Amino acid sequence: MRRTTTARAMPDDPSIHSSARHAVAGFHALAGILRDAFGALGRELVAIRPSSSRARFGTQAMLSVALAVALAHVFDLTHVWWAAISGFAVMHSKFSACAQRGAHRVLGTVAGALLGATAGPLIGDMPWLFVPLLGAIAGVSVYRALVSDAGYAWVLGAVTSLMVTFEAHRLASASATASFALLRVAEVIVGTLACVAVSALFHAGVQHYRKSRGVTPMPGALAASAVDRVDGASVRTAAAASAEARHKRIAWHAAWSVMILSAMAYAWNLPGFPQAMVTAIAVLILPASALGQPTHRPIAARMVQRFAGCLLAGAVSLAVLPLIGDNALACMVALCAGVWIGCHVQTGSQGASYVGRQFTIAFIMVFVQDRDWSSDPMPALMRLAGIVGGIAVLAAVMATGTAITRRRAARRTLQ
Repeated sequence: MRRTTTARAMPDDPSIHSSARHAVAGFHALAGILRDAFGALGRELVAIRPSSSRARFGTQAMLSVALAVALAHVFDLTHVWWAAISGFAVMHSKFSACAQRGAHRVLGTVAGALLGATAGPLIGDMPWLFVPLLGAIAGVSVYRALVSDAGYAWVLGAVTSLMVTFEAHRLASASATASFALLRVAEVIVGTLACVAVSALFHAGVQHYRKSRGVTPMPGALAASAVDRVDGASVRTAAAASAEARHKRIAWHAAWSVMILSAMAYAWNLPGFPQAMVTAIAVLILPASALGQPTHRPIAARMVQRFAGCLLAGAVSLAVLPLIGDNALACMVALCAGVWIGCHVQTGSQGASYVGRQFTIAFIMVFVQDRDWSSDPMPALMRLAGIVGGIAVLAAVMATGTAITRRRAARRTLQ
């Protein structure tokens, strides 16, 4: 018996070599994803002269964000940056798709706000219910987002309900929580209406121009303009059972990640929890083209690209903010330029679409803060830190799950 124990502990144990091989393979895969992401980004930036459809999409997104910011200031909304992100995220090259995304965003936000405002005050001071509920909301919503045609509504419902429920824990007041939820709905509606209005205006203008010139309809911007669109129900293969298992596994990853993040935020009152939680959910929502692939690499690629986009946005912002100060006009010009460049990368064909999208979102979070224009980088840095934290926790959860699965498989093989 002693010999057997010694043999298992020896360095020649196949399980040790297998773990080492998996670690090396994982490192090489991560290095390859990083190399591909930055290489694709470099190629997009070199080809800075866009086609007319890409330029039109970037201009629409730029004007939509600017209008959303202006309206949020007019209505004196608290979180202007959330309205601005809504103005960007809903944009699509086709007006019909833009309107549909807008409807899903508003409906999901309203449903999530109602759930959070109802459940949050009841369980906000009970962590043994608070943490599991947030995990359940994340897991169920991610699963439904992957298999439903209304996936975008499920994502926004999850994000909003988690934010409102967590805010209820901090506010410790049902009325204050309801006010927070109403403001979040108002910010999303303002940003969404701004986006749909700009899209409708451009759609009408393009249709009138083509009709007056007798020009045949041209294809819109590339599908990257809807990189987060989820059409899970339309992607059905013969391996439906395998896909179902993958979807459940992804949902469990979301649930565990959000539970860990919410427990940490509950214990230490982490200010970047909303961005961390959004990150843990967003990178798991795979586009339709990736649903039939093994999930680890697409998710890893999205995590790396999200990190790269946010890192670049943070670096550019820290370089620009000291130069423009608190001047509102200069901040707006810088914001519009950043949105346009991000959209140029997003709608490209070199494989850096998600980098461009995340760069734009992070750039908006830096330049559009709560109520006033400000050159103070700290609020934005805290949000970016939350994004990095969400990526780190999700990566740890996925790595742990993979290690457990491999260990169980090895035990079954030995038996």
